[in-house]
Amino acid sequence: MSAVQAEPLDIYVGQGQMPFADATAGPTGLFGDLMHELCGRIQRQCVFRSVPWRRVLNEANADPHGIVLNLGYTAEREDDFLWLLDVLPTPYVLASVNRSFDSLADALNAGPVAVMAGTPRADAINAIRTGAQRVVEVTDPEQAAQLLQSGRVVAWYEIDLRAIYLWRQLGYQAPLRFGKPISRTRSHIAGSLKLDNAAALGQQMNDAFVDMRRDGSWQRILARYLGAEKSEALLSEGW
Repeated sequence: MSAVQAEPLDIYVGQGQMPFADATAGPTGLFGDLMHELCGRIQRQCVFRSVPWRRVLNEANADPHGIVLNLGYTAEREDDFLWLLDVLPTPYVLASVNRSFDSLADALNAGPVAVMAGTPRADAINAIRTGAQRVVEVTDPEQAAQLLQSGRVVAWYEIDLRAIYLWRQLGYQAPLRFGKPISRTRSHIAGSLKLDNAAALGQQMNDAFVDMRRDGSWQRILARYLGAEKSEALLSEGW
């Protein structure tokens, strides 16, 4: 079966994932724009499906045409998905306003910490919480930004670029502070274990991504969401 004749790919996008991905009528994010471009270059029809994050992984992995955008590689997930395209590094940090925190324990000792529910970082911070320490789990990252800006939490455990993007989008003026990365992973485009012709698809996507880096397409996508200065800094670090 040729690429043109192949079944459409179902692209699962967790809600509240900007600046990485969104399936609304507005901007589709770094991964959304990248996937649209890849689908054209490899001549595959793609159907984008917006799903609450808690359902994304189960629904995608049950789908023989399922693709997940912006999935962080972890040891726990290693055998649950096919890792098709390594896109960018994602440091997890504690964002704050009044002081920076280098550890989850320090932040919890200072006050409530916001985190996205259903994520490995939510599991990690809840595992070390003790006594009266509080973790506030949110279903949308904007909620965490609002909690931090209002002072109802002292820190927000999140990917650095998401925190920066949403803080600016919401128009908050106070500068964000970041401690040392709590952990680092690589964010991928991943596929269902049932995905048809996954090896060939992964190779096509990787070849197309190399071409995008070569012809400047990827650089333009980064600048669209992060600005020219930030995107140039990231590219100089090997993005």
